[in-house]
Amino acid sequence: MTTLTHAQRRTTCIHEAGHAVAFALGGVSVHRLAVADEGAEAWRTDIRNGRMCTGLWGLCEKADLVLPRQFLRWLMNEGCLHPDGRGHPQLLQRPEGRAQVEGFSARLQREIRAQMVGLMAGPAAEQIFTGEAVHLYPAGEFDEVRQAEDLSWLLPARDAFQHAAALTVRTLQRPDVWAAVERVAGELERAGTLTHRLRGLLPAALPDWPPGGAAV
Repeated sequence: MTTLTHAQRRTTCIHEAGHAVAFALGGVSVHRLAVADEGAEAWRTDIRNGRMCTGLWGLCEKADLVLPRQFLRWLMNEGCLHPDGRGHPQLLQRPEGRAQVEGFSARLQREIRAQMVGLMAGPAAEQIFTGEAVHLYPAGEFDEVRQAEDLSWLLPARDAFQHAAALTVRTLQRPDVWAAVERVAGELERAGTLTHRLRGLLPAALPDWPPGGAAV
């Protein structure tokens, strides 16, 4: 890693705030935001599961997606139990995999979409802030976009990723949402870490959001 500059730190704060605001809109709890100090040459921080986060300049720590036990047992039996979705595409293309996914409740499908949008909102916010065209490509530079695509295999609609990506960008472009991103980013830039004050900074969850593809 190179030394973290003032501009890079500000961009990192926008990135993490984008994650946090979108997760909050989707009803996903955000536990902590953190960013490295300006001038840092390396950074690491503890996360809730007891592991250490390294190799990044910032962190948005949120609630994990909880999948049905029956589905997790099936994944485990197939040797594919990875919470971030790794390995799901190949398995879920099979008829028995599609049958598992199509049995998910509407509420769980919405929670999956909320995780996808929250993951992609960090990269999208960063690109909006830096004035770049927003590109949410799984093979691009942002690992969160790949994670979102992997999660899309847990939804019945095969165009779920494209719908979630488009919704992510449109949501961040709303003036009220972008104002929330800038507000949270500003507080994170000043404090370095946000925990207890986060609830008062983040927007309330939107009912039945994010919508499914047909409603986007």
